Amino acid sequence: MTTIGEDVEWPSGHVPAVPGARIPDGGFLGLGVLDTWQRDLDARGLRATGSDAHHAYVASLVDRLGRVGVDDVRRETLPLRRWTPLSWRLSVTGADGPVDIPLVAPVAYSGSTPAEGVRAELSAEAVKGRIGVVDVPLPALSAQVFDDLDWGEHQDIRRGEDYDPGTPYERVWLSQDTMREHLDRFARAGAAGLVLIVDLPAEALREGYLLYDGVHRGVPAVFVGREQGERLRAAAATGQEATLVLEARVDDVETANVLGLIPGSSDEIVVLHSHTDGTNGLEDNGPEAILAMAQYLSRVPRHELPRSVLVLLTTGHFSTHTAWGLEAFLERHRDDLVPRIAAALCLEHLGARTWTHDQQAGLPLQEHEFGCAFASPHQAVIDAVRRGLDRAAVTESRVLRPFVPDTTGRSPDGTTWPGDGSAFWHSAGLPSANFITGPGYLLNAVPVIDLIDVAALRRQAVAFTETVIDLCALPFTDLRARRDPR
Repeated sequence: MTTIGEDVEWPSGHVPAVPGARIPDGGFLGLGVLDTWQRDLDARGLRATGSDAHHAYVASLVDRLGRVGVDDVRRETLPLRRWTPLSWRLSVTGADGPVDIPLVAPVAYSGSTPAEGVRAELSAEAVKGRIGVVDVPLPALSAQVFDDLDWGEHQDIRRGEDYDPGTPYERVWLSQDTMREHLDRFARAGAAGLVLIVDLPAEALREGYLLYDGVHRGVPAVFVGREQGERLRAAAATGQEATLVLEARVDDVETANVLGLIPGSSDEIVVLHSHTDGTNGLEDNGPEAILAMAQYLSRVPRHELPRSVLVLLTTGHFSTHTAWGLEAFLERHRDDLVPRIAAALCLEHLGARTWTHDQQAGLPLQEHEFGCAFASPHQAVIDAVRRGLDRAAVTESRVLRPFVPDTTGRSPDGTTWPGDGSAFWHSAGLPSANFITGPGYLLNAVPVIDLIDVAALRRQAVAFTETVIDLCALPFTDLRARRDPR
């Protein structure tokens, strides 16, 4: 059986690992292989945590990690109480009978109804036995906010020629805390259901997988776009009845983290991390880039690689709000692998193009989606990752400080960041960085292959391989030296 990407010749033979040096183009896995892998990933569609599609993708990654030369590839299973939607619909009862309301998607893990659904009055307030109707606005942020969070000075950030700090940054995933607040409030009140009106066109939300925090809230909920908002608000104001159907199944399943090792000349480790569950070919294609990076790094003679590289592909991103798969790894290996970690690099959503729906009148449309890296307060990591962003020349070279208040109580400075690799910092205090983009289509379980620039993804993979080589060579004391977090 031919495995995806095997019909193209792969580079082979020993390669160097020289800190600060560029990798020759011919020494890195070619564009054809990465394009084949990326198209295969996109065709898999939604890989909700613990689903059959997710299991199949993990199996593919395990197979390919062995083929690119990673040693000791293994899975570490974790239990999951998985929620799977089966059918959903909403109708409002008018003078001429029920009228179907077009839905965007169910709210993941929200709850379930009987097959016939629940019938109740619509209400803008959280009232027991009624179906709530609430608005979810998008936060009005701009690019300037992220500039202000950078660890460096204004001149340290490489930007595109058409950069405008006033460019709006409005993304539906930024509204998830508001969604959680609404769901919790209506669940506490004993509401029969909830309709969330998101301030975006329905097409922009199509097949959206939200929320993905894995909390079973016990209140069946669905999303609609702004087109249905006025109608539903009016229906709620007059106390019209509606019927909400959200059939769902809850199963106890297992899901797995994947680990593999590229041996170096010491027991110290640099971790190369991403997650395996996701919605489409962008969320998350970090593992695809990591496979290409591992194909290069595994060809470095062991004595030339100062540290071993641990490839870590975790589960749980789409069933938790706190990087659950990574948290489980850090807890399971707190006495063996974690003390050996010198630094960690997490990669998410590479090669993302800007989606034209995000374009605002009169503002330029960049070719590639706004991107950045978050980093712990370790200057050696900050510098190494910024060099990687400069070398890739795809997104801006922002390296941001953690700014989200940590709720675990373990963060060394009380902060974390919105990315799957954040637990390296907030749970273990490790020198770490997390590259990420967040386009508007990130959570849509639809094909997005035309919105992924595979050539840009490859440039990022090459540049971040150079970053890993730099991190492998930096002295342990330099990596652990902490700067003032301000």
